[in-house]
Amino acid sequence: QALLVVITETLTTSTWCARAFSPSMNRDENPLKRLAARGSVSSTAVPGRVISKQGAKVRRIHKGCEQETLVLGGACSEVFSGPRLARVLQPAVEHQQKALQALAKGEAISPLSIHTSIGVPEALSEFIEVIAPHLPWPSSSSDDWFVNLQLEGATAVWAGVEALMRLQQLRGVSSPTFVGVAENSYHGAKTTGLGQPAEPRWPGAPRTQGQIPYPIPPPEASHDQKAQVDYLAKFDAFLAGEGSQISVFLFEPQWGSSLVGRAWPPELIRQTVAKCKQKGALVLCDEIMCGLGRHGKGSLFLSKVLDLEPDAVTFGKSIASGAFPLSGVVVKSGATELGNAGCKVVQSHTYAGSSALAYLTATQVLTELPSWFEHAAKMGEVVSEILGPLDDGSFLHVHGQGLMWGGEFAAADAAVRKKALELMQAACHEEGVWPYFVPRGGFMISPTMDIDEAEFREGLQRLAKCLKQVKSQLEDPA
Repeated sequence: QALLVVITETLTTSTWCARAFSPSMNRDENPLKRLAARGSVSSTAVPGRVISKQGAKVRRIHKGCEQETLVLGGACSEVFSGPRLARVLQPAVEHQQKALQALAKGEAISPLSIHTSIGVPEALSEFIEVIAPHLPWPSSSSDDWFVNLQLEGATAVWAGVEALMRLQQLRGVSSPTFVGVAENSYHGAKTTGLGQPAEPRWPGAPRTQGQIPYPIPPPEASHDQKAQVDYLAKFDAFLAGEGSQISVFLFEPQWGSSLVGRAWPPELIRQTVAKCKQKGALVLCDEIMCGLGRHGKGSLFLSKVLDLEPDAVTFGKSIASGAFPLSGVVVKSGATELGNAGCKVVQSHTYAGSSALAYLTATQVLTELPSWFEHAAKMGEVVSEILGPLDDGSFLHVHGQGLMWGGEFAAADAAVRKKALELMQAACHEEGVWPYFVPRGGFMISPTMDIDEAEFREGLQRLAKCLKQVKSQLEDPA
């Protein structure tokens, strides 16, 4: 059977493309035609099959071409690579191997997964022991904490809100009880999760009720004292007007895709959280994206470094390495209250908290992570060094810390931001670099915690080249 191969090389980069005109192309494109995911339904323009991955280097199929690219962002979905990933996965693999050998002999096994109506995996105990020292409040302040376990971020947030609302109810807080969310925020899919701006659950449906958006600080608050003072006055006015309706506030200590990696100024979020508590509200810090030490401040949870002492904190993403889904929420206190009242957290489902493999891996991840906190901080300096000069305020805003950064196109016109995003995606395909693109009009950088510095620098330099090209194209469309 004849096979025609066309190879295209880009001399300025290490990327290349081999297009094979054969029936095997259909194998790559047909699944995308059946997929409703990142792009438009059935689009074959989105990245396709991943062939291999080593560190940040990924070989994948895109539009029928085999492409090599440096991946700098996957929405915080990975934590380690190479030998570190092998090390944290080893206990779960060994657990599976033992189970397979026993099953083949018809013998009893320690379950790989077990529905919690039957019991819990043995590995849960060690996971709880390992996460306890990292919790974002002094160990002496509460020995009444509890955890609810889920599979992904949105349900972890819902479980946290439900638990805190049940505590408020037991403590005599009367309705209406609403949730305060930032006017730009993301806590799950816009149709079903919390966050703003919200979308109807389906076209024409009424909007989900129960959320009240609170104001967020302007970008200049990161360095302008007057902007911080003005924001606190604005937040005070919000509390005076709508604060009495809110029983639980959600905070992202560092925003993810909704504000493209922007971090709260430390003292400003401390004062804002304190004001919420003074009004009698409970506070949940959503660290699904910025947690696990990614923020580069030397601890697992950013809220611990900021001394926020939230009433609950979420975790998730790659806590079980990304190979196994696991998320959850830890509530600071109230286990005794809820237990004595016979209350349970209803937010649960078939596989919530059921996976022994996830617990085994998460225990290893939590053990390994502190060794990489300093590396995350150092890599944050590298990002600032390479991308910082491109932060001109008119074309691009660059913000972030540690190993979670964002580049946000600065144009006020949404159409211009959309055009910039399209041009950036095309340039990144050509240059062989791939951040995490966000609909707001920008991209995020969130590689593995152990990313090699030389590889990271190479990827950032390619990204900087793409940004300069896009800026030139916008300035001179011809």
